[in-house]
Amino acid sequence: MSHGVLAVGVVAFFASGNVWYLPAYVDLRAGRDRPRSRRLAAAAVLTGWGSATLTMLLLLVPVAPAAVALVAVAGTTAVASLAVQAWLRRGKEQREVEACWSALFPVRTAGPVGTGEDEQ
Repeated sequence: MSHGVLAVGVVAFFASGNVWYLPAYVDLRAGRDRPRSRRLAAAAVLTGWGSATLTMLLLLVPVAPAAVALVAVAGTTAVASLAVQAWLRRGKEQREVEACWSALFPVRTAGPVGTGEDEQ
């Protein structure tokens, strides 16, 4: 397969990925308007696409296979780290929101039916 055909395939692949990396870019550009977990997840998406792009570029030029593997492993590790951080941060944010709502509207438990304890 010629390099031209491979390059066209790479461009088509990365152009079709805009449904993931463009919204992630917008989330990062929004800054503090977005929750921190969402920005971490967006950073993970952009890191993944960036490392995939760099790996594909290295495959198109004659370099050592070890360099390509190193870039792929480093990108995968960075994406996994950011994704786990975003997941943990999202859990913390959900607990904070639940605590705020429970402070505003405490849950009342009713007494047994028919005893008059559930009526006020």
